[in-house]
Amino acid sequence: MSPVTISVFNNKGGVGKTNTIWNLSMSLSEKNQKILLIDFDPQCNLSIACLGDQKFSSLLNKSQTKPHGQTIRAFALPYIQQNRLGQIYIHSPLKQPSKGKLDVVAGDFWLNNFSDVLNVGTDVISGSCLYRFLLVSQLISQIQQNNNIQYDFVLVDLPPSFNTLVRSALYCSDYFLVPCTPDLFSAYCVGLIGEVLPSFINDWEQGKQRYMAANQYDNLVPSKGQPKFGGWIFNGFDTRKKAGTQIISETGADRAQYEKINSSIVNNLIPSLKSIASYTCVPQFVTSEPVARIEDLNVMAPDSIVQNIPIKYLGQSKPTRDIGRGSWSKEQKALMDKMDKVFDNLANYIISNF
Repeated sequence: MSPVTISVFNNKGGVGKTNTIWNLSMSLSEKNQKILLIDFDPQCNLSIACLGDQKFSSLLNKSQTKPHGQTIRAFALPYIQQNRLGQIYIHSPLKQPSKGKLDVVAGDFWLNNFSDVLNVGTDVISGSCLYRFLLVSQLISQIQQNNNIQYDFVLVDLPPSFNTLVRSALYCSDYFLVPCTPDLFSAYCVGLIGEVLPSFINDWEQGKQRYMAANQYDNLVPSKGQPKFGGWIFNGFDTRKKAGTQIISETGADRAQYEKINSSIVNNLIPSLKSIASYTCVPQFVTSEPVARIEDLNVMAPDSIVQNIPIKYLGQSKPTRDIGRGSWSKEQKALMDKMDKVFDNLANYIISNF
C-alpha cells in the first residue's frame, strides 16, 4: 500500500510552504501517523528547520563511501545519470514527536542542476523517459522497502516556481495544498496555477499514451499524473478585536485580500481544474473556503526555524532574543496554542479526506 503523497505548492515565494509542512507534519505525527518529509526545494529551508544548519551542512559532505553526501542527491544522481537506484538516507528531526514517526529526506542545492537535466519535451511528451519525472515515487517506494516501513503520508516541499522539479513532484502526488498570503500577487498566482496545471496534465497524458502503447503491463505510470486539489491555506494574516466586542477577525486590509484570493479560487482555479478530463482534479469535499487559517506569527515563525522547534512546542523554549524576562509573553503563548490547534485541525482534515 502506498502512502498518500501531498505536495505543498505555490509558485509565489514567501507564502509559508515550509512552515506549513513542518508544523503540519508534527500535528500528523502526534496523531500517531507515520510521516515522511521530502525536501524537494533547492533552498533546503525544510531541511534546515528540521535538522538544524550544522547537521544539514554535514550531510552535504562527500567521501569515498558517500560520494554524493547524505541528501536526496545520493539517490537522484545515480537514478538520472546511471539509470540505477542510488543510496537512500533518511534522518530524524532534532525535535521528535512523542507519537507516530517523522523522517526527513534532506534537500540539496544540487537540485537546481537536476531541474536543468529534466526535459519536458524529450522525457514527458515523447513518452521516452517518463520515469525521470517519477523520481519522488521511486524514492518513497525504495525507502519503505529498504526500511520495512509503511508511511501514512508523505509531504513534499517545493520551490516557488513552475519548473520541472514542481512538475515531477506533482506528477507523483495524490494531492496538493496551496498556501496563500494576504497580498495582491497571491490572487494572481492562484489563477496562474489554474492555467498551468491543466497543461502539465495534458503533457503527461500525451506521454503516457505513447509510453503505454509499448509498455501495456506497466502498473506505475497509469496511476501517476493525477494530483488532486486538496484546498488552500490562508496564511500570515493579522487580526484585531472589533470595537466593543470580543470578536476577533482579520484586519480590513487582510480581509480585502482574502476576498480577492477567494474570488480567484472560485472564478479561476476551481473551474480550470475541473476542465481536466483525464481525472477528477477537484474532490467533492473541497470548497472555495480555506482548509486552514494561519495567523501571522511575527517573530515566532522565524524563531521556530532558528531553534528547530515547531510551533507545537515552541512555547516551552525561550525566545532566541531575550524579550522582557527571557520568556514568551502570555499573548504570544496564546497565539502559539491557537495556531497549534489550527494545524491539528488541518491534520484531522487530511486524515479524514485524503
